[in-house]
Amino acid sequence: MKRFIYVLLAIMLAFSNTVSLALTKEEELQNTKDKISKTQSELKQNEAEQKSVRKEINNLDLSINNTQEQITTTKTDIATVEQNIEKKKEEIAEAQAEYDAKYELRKNRMVAYYKNGTISLEEQVSKIESEPDKMYMESAIARVVDYDTNLINEIEEARIALEKKKAEFEDENLRLAELKSYLEVKLASLNETLELRSAYLKELEDDHAELEKAEDEMKEQADKLTQEIREAQAAAQRANQTSSTYVGGKMTWPLPGHYTITSPFGMRFHPVLKQNRLHTGVDIAGYNCNGSKVVAAADGVVIVSKYNTAYGNYIVIDHGGGITTLYAHSSRLVAKVGDKVKAGQEIMKVGTTGYSTGPHLHFEVRENGNYVNPLNGYIRVP
Repeated sequence: MKRFIYVLLAIMLAFSNTVSLALTKEEELQNTKDKISKTQSELKQNEAEQKSVRKEINNLDLSINNTQEQITTTKTDIATVEQNIEKKKEEIAEAQAEYDAKYELRKNRMVAYYKNGTISLEEQVSKIESEPDKMYMESAIARVVDYDTNLINEIEEARIALEKKKAEFEDENLRLAELKSYLEVKLASLNETLELRSAYLKELEDDHAELEKAEDEMKEQADKLTQEIREAQAAAQRANQTSSTYVGGKMTWPLPGHYTITSPFGMRFHPVLKQNRLHTGVDIAGYNCNGSKVVAAADGVVIVSKYNTAYGNYIVIDHGGGITTLYAHSSRLVAKVGDKVKAGQEIMKVGTTGYSTGPHLHFEVRENGNYVNPLNGYIRVP
């Protein structure tokens, strides 16, 4: 009798150690998966920031090109205005020379009149006896004086107009010079900002590479833990601690009333991570499916009921024989860890938590921890 008790105690101890080991490895694997999800979330944030910075850099490039074009146009305008100023200076000088020459000619003519005798023009005209001759002479003298005066006035008016135009050109040249100075300062600032944002983008790219490396390392660790879990489960089966056969019965459709598979099992371009990834299950959705009930696909025991960064709210059911099913992205979990559930029993509500782009059910089947296509012999669309 005592020997029987000792043997029974030994078996119970072995069972306890094996289960404890399996639970420890499961927890370690889940912790690693959580870290992978966190890293993937950081990768997503990094990629979003890279996209934002690249857009900003593109806008900076456009602003720099536009400013450089403005500077080139302004330089051309300044050169044109400077040429006009020089031309007006020449025209003003010519007008001034013509004015001076005409004025000197008029002055010399008037001086000559007075040097021809000791009497003035008026006195000479008064000595002309013939009235018509006198009137002709007076008219001739008046015409010459008027012509000289008008000519000098016209030249002076032209000179003043040229001076005014020259002043306008000089004002325009000053404005353009100030604009050129402003644009050059703006260009320098844009180039400095571009340099800083480009350096920041380089940092993001380096961080992204490090995150991808960390993700790969953690995935490798997860694969190793999965193998260790399989070994622990195999040890438990050898000790007759768990059933080696599947006891779940025929699987039923997990999302009653909604039968559209929006993403099948296999490699795909992930809608959130924006990279090619293995889609480890099938996504099921339908019109107005948010909040619909999700049911257990087969009889079993709930071994996980929690939140995960990637899966959101999710549940895992053990059906024996190494077969488990996973249900993810729930808005509300109904079943708890340890619950024994029957096929068709509600376990959660459809939602869009975790890495999800809209309300749907992500459904997985695993054989001894390996991902398998649920549509290959487990479930089929009604």
